[in-house]
Amino acid sequence: MDEKSVQNYSTLREDPEVLLQFVNKYCTVELIKNTSFSGFVHSIDPISKSIILAVPFENSFQITLLPGHAITNLFESNQEKLTSPFQKLKDEISNNDIAARKSKVMDWFKVNLLTVTELNDNIVFGNVSILPPYSVTDICTDNPMVAMQVRKIIERMPDD
Repeated sequence: MDEKSVQNYSTLREDPEVLLQFVNKYCTVELIKNTSFSGFVHSIDPISKSIILAVPFENSFQITLLPGHAITNLFESNQEKLTSPFQKLKDEISNNDIAARKSKVMDWFKVNLLTVTELNDNIVFGNVSILPPYSVTDICTDNPMVAMQVRKIIERMPDD
């Protein structure tokens, strides 16, 4: 383990943009009582700073929830010929499909009289960012009530 790459979690948890850089990366998470887990970061809860980790287990992955209050360090580590299970899902969606989905979601917000803008690949609505591929699991905000409302709007979007 490279000591330079070790990040004290108490300082990381204050910067959501830095935390987002760990999503879909193979990381080691150190916890209190000298325990650690290594796996692919699926998501990080914006409120509790808990981490959902996909830990390699018997030719598959086991999903593990690591409570934010118990995490001491987080760092990216070397993956040994492993591919993120979440990257496989993303790779199945072509760039054209993602662009079409983005346009559809933006149009749906406008139909509902909500102002949305684009920032890089993200759809931005107030303090909410919707990341590619723009599904209900790709909503980023620090307000869980707002996230639930945005989720409901996207879920009501027609399939056609």
